[in-house]
Amino acid sequence: MTAYMITYLDVTDQEAFDAYRKAAIPSLEPYRVSSLVVDGRFEVLEGMVRPKSIVILEFESMEHAKQWYESSEYAPAIPMRQQAAESSVILVEGVSDTA
Repeated sequence: MTAYMITYLDVTDQEAFDAYRKAAIPSLEPYRVSSLVVDGRFEVLEGMVRPKSIVILEFESMEHAKQWYESSEYAPAIPMRQQAAESSVILVEGVSDTA
């Protein structure tokens, strides 16, 4: 079942974040990921979440998303993101097509 990784960001060091992107983007290639939202325009209508930026990636499944997130290709990029931005990363399973 399709899964979505939603990242809420508040970039605090743009130069370091650009370096993170250069490291992270190639690591996605083997995992057949679709970028649904990358810094798109958004509006918070309700709630506690007040990000400056949002990224939504679509994976084939929760397992594929976790394989990428825990991969040796992506591992070096995680501390780069953590140093360059305040972030929350959420993985959520999509709605079943048979529902």
